[in-house]
Amino acid sequence: MVDIHCHILPNVDDGAANIDISKKLIKKEVDEGNKYIVLTPHQSKRELCKDLLIEKFNEFKDNIDIDCNLYLGCELYYYEKFIRDLEDGLILTMNNSKYLLIEFSTTLETNISDIVYDLSIKGYKPIVAHIERYDYLTFDDYNEIARYAEIQINSEAFTMSCYKKKLKYLLKNNLVTYIASDCHNMTSRPCDFSYAKKVILKKYKDQYDKLFNTIPEFLK
Repeated sequence: MVDIHCHILPNVDDGAANIDISKKLIKKEVDEGNKYIVLTPHQSKRELCKDLLIEKFNEFKDNIDIDCNLYLGCELYYYEKFIRDLEDGLILTMNNSKYLLIEFSTTLETNISDIVYDLSIKGYKPIVAHIERYDYLTFDDYNEIARYAEIQINSEAFTMSCYKKKLKYLLKNNLVTYIASDCHNMTSRPCDFSYAKKVILKKYKDQYDKLFNTIPEFLK
């Protein structure tokens, strides 16, 4: 299994506060069956410390003796002119590839389809993080976004009734590429795929391998 979105790198954002918590989260990932884990600390207009994150990631890997494969990316919070910073090499992509995990405001309506289109024509492969959170998106928006981007939803969303209709539409129309943990800690935002797996096996069994067992291109 693969987890492409998590905040396990210690003491860099609102995720794991120290290396002990990080190790526990890695252990939980492996217990869940995830052997390929992409650490995606937040980056934003105010937080473009790419070199520091790479340094911290390399130090972290040296202190992990759990059998798994760790990679570095980021979760970029959208801001104007971010494509300029991306092209200038200031933003972490997924395992130093053309793939980019990007999140948007949940309250300020944003034309996500235009943004991912602009990324795609420049040769990038956008992944829209936790798309279920953007209440201003319509089902038609989902289809338009999926023309130019891959779509990720959080495993926790399956336990929340407010997302039920959205997830049903996205999965029924085969628009989801990844289910990820987006884990931050061991308590309020843990790594837990159990209910998501149960739902997929029961209602969308034909998508199970794609969603949980397929290794993304950017990790090959």
